[in-house]
Amino acid sequence: MAEYKIVTLIKLGGSIITDKNKAYTTKPEVIKRLAKELKKSKNPFILAHGSGSFGHTSAAKYGGKKGYKSKEGIAKVARDAMEINRIVMDILVEAGLPAVSFRPMSMILTNEGKIENSFFESIELSFKQGLIPVVYGDVIWDKKWKSTIYSGETILNRIGVYMQKKGFKISKIIQVGETNGAYDGKKNTIPVITRKTWPDFKKFVFGLKVNDVTGGMEHKIEDALKMADLGVKTLLVNGMIKNELSNALSGKKIEGTLIK
Repeated sequence: MAEYKIVTLIKLGGSIITDKNKAYTTKPEVIKRLAKELKKSKNPFILAHGSGSFGHTSAAKYGGKKGYKSKEGIAKVARDAMEINRIVMDILVEAGLPAVSFRPMSMILTNEGKIENSFFESIELSFKQGLIPVVYGDVIWDKKWKSTIYSGETILNRIGVYMQKKGFKISKIIQVGETNGAYDGKKNTIPVITRKTWPDFKKFVFGLKVNDVTGGMEHKIEDALKMADLGVKTLLVNGMIKNELSNALSGKKIEGTLIK
């Protein structure tokens, strides 16, 4: 029986599950392959995914990061985030994974972008039952700004902090993208990033040149460093390489970046 006091956090980036250069376009075969790799995992995990060319396309048009331009617009952003989640959930369940979706909008309330109230107990309970909780990048209601947008990894990391406080051990965080981790100025993978070395590498690390209202690679690394401060390491791996996610899950060598 799996030990449900130990949890791995996994995030499938929007760049790996959608084509960020084509609005509202998924990569179904990639998602199916990643689902098969997830199914092989012997470690219990909580999953998050990005919105990619769904949520980011509509958010760039209608707003949402610090308020929205129209009520109809923010409704479309929220709908598009739900739509990519529905597609991912269909594939996960069809692959035989006991995945259940939790909508972040209904669990988090912020004030100027900072969490003021959250309710993650239902995620904890479902995880302890052997289910796979799934969250995603979503519109979050904000007392000052009306709304903000939280990336999948931000939400996942906040859940990780909650689980730690509840006595769970976070074994690691795996961020799955379309690159071999973070690159330096010569486009070589940076093998390890720490709080000490990050200022030297930061000038080389840029987000994708597409709509990404949550900050791209730089945001991912800075969020990962916050988790490193809590003793949790993050792996940035390339989901386009077959079995790279499986290797990260089983502790084998990967081609990506370790943030610790």
